[in-house]
Amino acid sequence: MTAARGFRAALFLVGLSIAGAWAASGLFKEGPLRAYLPDGNAAPGWTKDGEPQEYEGEELYTYIDGGAEIYQEYGFRRIIIQDYKDAKGKSVSLEIFEMETPAAAFGMFSFKRSGSGKTVALGAGAELEAYYLNFWKGRFLVTLTGFDEAPETVDGLTAVAGIVDSKIREAGEAPGLVGALPDKGLRTGSVKYLKGLLGLNNVYNFYTARGLTFTEAVKGDYEDGSTLLVMAFSSFKVSTAACSELYSFLESSDRFESLGNDSGIRPLFRDGKGRFLSFTRQPFRLFVGISESADTARKRASLALR
Repeated sequence: MTAARGFRAALFLVGLSIAGAWAASGLFKEGPLRAYLPDGNAAPGWTKDGEPQEYEGEELYTYIDGGAEIYQEYGFRRIIIQDYKDAKGKSVSLEIFEMETPAAAFGMFSFKRSGSGKTVALGAGAELEAYYLNFWKGRFLVTLTGFDEAPETVDGLTAVAGIVDSKIREAGEAPGLVGALPDKGLRTGSVKYLKGLLGLNNVYNFYTARGLTFTEAVKGDYEDGSTLLVMAFSSFKVSTAACSELYSFLESSDRFESLGNDSGIRPLFRDGKGRFLSFTRQPFRLFVGISESADTARKRASLALR
């Protein structure tokens, strides 16, 4: 009996180890995404139109031809797509993306929103622009697309979105690095959280990968017309090497003009569009102030240190 109990205990521990490994690798699912879809008449007047489609991992390239890479850069797991229709023939398409982390969901939300839409009380943050609605909550990014701006379509977007929001029980906060952007004068809708070069090149293109080995980054635009870019690195050693490599590239590139070091410690450059770039550092972070005015660029970079 003692040997049998010991054998069962060993099997139990092995099972725990396997389950832990599956969870760490992302193979252990929390449940079907279909559970988040509005059923029946949950969104009054709107019913499912056809069967849902589902894709996981690399299958996303089949669904989004030419646009899947950015989702993968942030950390994509799986997606479900379901169309809805009303009695008048209006249509709404629902996409629920499950990302690897809440930071990944927030990042894709920040990447997809324009910043000029209407803020809506959904999830942890939402934006409605014309007939396009995005919100994020926990590890999920939810996108709804209508096909016209008719009031019935917009009402359908918000109604379906509200049901999905109520079904997602997870919570999540924006990544801590977002707090590195000073609040004063910040255009909240302009904030972009980045995880790699695809995202970075969308907000500012350095025309190189040299020195851009950041673990995460964030960008924000300000009322004075300036932009602040903050890149975080894994260690002081990595940060120092990365900054040296990036400065070296900018100094040798014909796309940038080196204007020397401001106060002997802060490199200053001008890009091909006439914008000034002022750099300053903390042990693990690089701050880049960008503006059409050299003084404003310097100020934006230095204010981030306070």
